[in-house]
Amino acid sequence: MRLLTLKLDNEVPKAVALNFWPFFDICVIGLFATLYGSNFVIAPGISIDLPRANHMQSAVAQRLEVMSVDEISGEEQIYFEDRLLKLETLEKMLRIRGEIPENVALLIRIDASVSAQTITSIFEIAESAGYQNIQWATENRELQTDELGASQNP
Repeated sequence: MRLLTLKLDNEVPKAVALNFWPFFDICVIGLFATLYGSNFVIAPGISIDLPRANHMQSAVAQRLEVMSVDEISGEEQIYFEDRLLKLETLEKMLRIRGEIPENVALLIRIDASVSAQTITSIFEIAESAGYQNIQWATENRELQTDELGASQNP
């Protein structure tokens, strides 16, 4: 009654009814964010059946010897055990040195400009000397440029 006399009925809080649609919109937005943010929708992946190996992994060589073969000024040079060698002297040195143990690997670093004949000869010499594990790697030399922009070999 008092409220009617003072006309305060506009100031009384009204009963609030929750609407269903804003809650539904928030749930749908959350669902899309979850689905598109996960990996199983965007990138499900590829299933690959890899073959099984029946052999044991071979042991890494206990010792690695490195030989470097370069071409400098049109002449192929072999660097092995801190010596500059030619093919003939390499063959003699390996023959004099004696038997190579089984666990020794030979890594031959070859410049890209070295001829295939020299590479083949080095492989044959190393095999005849007794190396069981021969590996090789090639590399290109970087060209150096002078002040005028002309390229030259190092």
